[in-house]
Amino acid sequence: MRPYWLFCAGEDSGDVLGESLVQEILGKGFDALGAGGRRMERAGLLPLVPFDDLPVNGFGDVLLHSWKLSKDFKILKRALQNENCQGLVAVDYPGFNLKLMQLALQMEKRVIYVEPPQIWAWKPKRVQAFLSPEAQRLVELRALYDIEIEAYQKFGLHVQKIPHPFLQSKKSFAEETSSWTAKENAPAPILFFPGSRLSQAKRNLELYRRVANKLTSKGQTVAFVASRNELFQFLEGEFCGEFRVLLSPQSAEERFALLQSAKCVVSGPGSAMMEAFLAKTPCVAASRIEPLTFCLGKLFLKTKHLTLPNIQADRLKKEAPIPECVQSVFSNVDAQAAKVFCALEKFISF
Repeated sequence: MRPYWLFCAGEDSGDVLGESLVQEILGKGFDALGAGGRRMERAGLLPLVPFDDLPVNGFGDVLLHSWKLSKDFKILKRALQNENCQGLVAVDYPGFNLKLMQLALQMEKRVIYVEPPQIWAWKPKRVQAFLSPEAQRLVELRALYDIEIEAYQKFGLHVQKIPHPFLQSKKSFAEETSSWTAKENAPAPILFFPGSRLSQAKRNLELYRRVANKLTSKGQTVAFVASRNELFQFLEGEFCGEFRVLLSPQSAEERFALLQSAKCVVSGPGSAMMEAFLAKTPCVAASRIEPLTFCLGKLFLKTKHLTLPNIQADRLKKEAPIPECVQSVFSNVDAQAAKVFCALEKFISF
């Protein structure tokens, strides 16, 4: 077996960032093995575990999938312990990556950690994992946003700022081939991103369906966007032609084009929301959170807002640009749908 680096990206946002990292490692003459999605595999990653096992949303989901997650972690752990493994590339996903990082440090292996834990918003004690002499010698930190970099710099840690893939995507919608092209003469759609995890999409489905139905009754064009084939098949099966379902493009340029084509985006407060914001498309954050995560967030979340653009705006004492309609699954879905529709009315002329 050739020398390789172990990769661990457990979510679709990590798969987006991990694509260029796989290319970087391959360019240095090493193989790339581990956990990653279709973009990382296209770049040359050899998968060791099923990527669809890894995306979970909330504490309840972790408990439900604990057996699969434990099995996958053991596979990655063995790969890290192999003498041919030169180091670890960790992308977000702290539940796995902090444990893998500690193991790598014990073996004196290098670590590249991209998008480390959000200590500025949640579980600030996680920074301790990066403060040991071994970590400061062997761990290279990379992050996208100033708020993340500054949080770690307060502890004397160096963080390399990396460009967001969307900020490198300069082509306009008219120059790209996307799932929704101008040649179709279709009106600008309102795009719904129900979640990158299947459990998350299931929780959001009824809320998004009600908002979409009201929009179509007002003559608006809507479409649902799935980040992975598993989600695409789920949404197709649920809607049975009621709404159009698109599979999110793999390249940043094509996703940028798709978002630029939209009149508005409805999404959870995650990576799809950030991409829509960077594409300068109006957006509304809407999600239904499983109860345990919602309660713990209320107790321990250190930020006033949930979406990163709003957190950044609050830090600069500016008005939050994105309406947030995030509630527990126990909340009234009709009332929440009314709030989402009301927020959309700020951006849409009926």
